[in-house]
Amino acid sequence: MAPPPTTPPPGLSPVPAPAHPAPSRGARRPLRWWLAWILAPLVMTLVGAHAALDAWSRRTVQIAPRHRAEALCFALSQPPPFAPPMEIQTSVAFVRGRFNASTPASLAIRQRMNFTEDMVTREWSRHVGDYDVTLLWLYLRDDARSATAHHWLVAAWMEGDDLAVCNFRFAGAARALSPAQLTWGSRLLERILRPEYFRANRLPAVLLKATGGPTMPGFGPTHTP
Repeated sequence: MAPPPTTPPPGLSPVPAPAHPAPSRGARRPLRWWLAWILAPLVMTLVGAHAALDAWSRRTVQIAPRHRAEALCFALSQPPPFAPPMEIQTSVAFVRGRFNASTPASLAIRQRMNFTEDMVTREWSRHVGDYDVTLLWLYLRDDARSATAHHWLVAAWMEGDDLAVCNFRFAGAARALSPAQLTWGSRLLERILRPEYFRANRLPAVLLKATGGPTMPGFGPTHTP
């Protein structure tokens, strides 16, 4: 007697037998090894590129000075740290071919900056290396419309018929120079008025670390030495 036909439970349909049997695990393994062999070099290339990009982003970029005045400001950033208790902002100027070679720096700087004698707090000169350097303490307004004034320590010298100027603006708006400003002004000059920095036709061998901010260094409590 033939067995009764098998009936699936309600709601289920009979599952047909596969036309071809599924490949065994052993058959899939060569495909996986082939993919791994292809992808491994690509992964290593991406990892190496990422490491190189990270190293490039962390590298220290250094800026070379364009002229002596800029180099002297860069020199203040060299060890040991120059860390005054007040803010000091630096700026430079290099005026080419506007004067005669015999023009003294004291006259050229007056023509360049257009300051009056009542703005001069102190003035003196010093022979350094191959140059005569004019030094001034000036009390200047930030601009023509500003009511705020600051003390500026200025170093100026002639290089042929070119005028070179370093400016150092000191924080503090009082009319009289403070003992701290005078002390740190003297320390600043000791750092930059070095004979080896004032040799004709040769710039000081100094570089400035680029920070992504202003290219001229600043000094004081808000600046990292």
